Amino acid sequence: MTNNAKSELEIRERIETLLDGIRTGDLGALKTIFAPNVVSFDVEAPLRHLGAEKKLQNWEKVFTVYRTPLGYEVRDLTVLVDGDLAVTYAVNRISGTLVNGAEAGMWVRWTAAWRRTDGEWQIVHDQASVPMYFPEGRAATDLTP
Repeated sequence: MTNNAKSELEIRERIETLLDGIRTGDLGALKTIFAPNVVSFDVEAPLRHLGAEKKLQNWEKVFTVYRTPLGYEVRDLTVLVDGDLAVTYAVNRISGTLVNGAEAGMWVRWTAAWRRTDGEWQIVHDQASVPMYFPEGRAATDLTP
């Protein structure tokens, strides 16, 4: 097995840790995934979130809106590795029951840049986005892959 193939398996395992943390609302698990200086372009304003603390605050908001466990599906995951850097991308669906009892969910586009530091893969850049309908200027949260 090549080093890059081994790294791809390690990153896929890290993604499973991320997904388990999201599904169960475990901020501690999520904290291990994001580098302290992560830059995140999230679906929520502002345009850029700097640092793991801000990224985790966004997930904490999600966990106050949804009841756990959450549904979180990943489709068409691609992992590209070159040495100590990697890029992953997929379309992901978050879904579940809101605290008010309503069911809600949407697909988002997800891209993450990973860096291996001291043998540990962490996300250093994260982007989750929703396409838009033009000219209406509204988010296209009703799309499915």
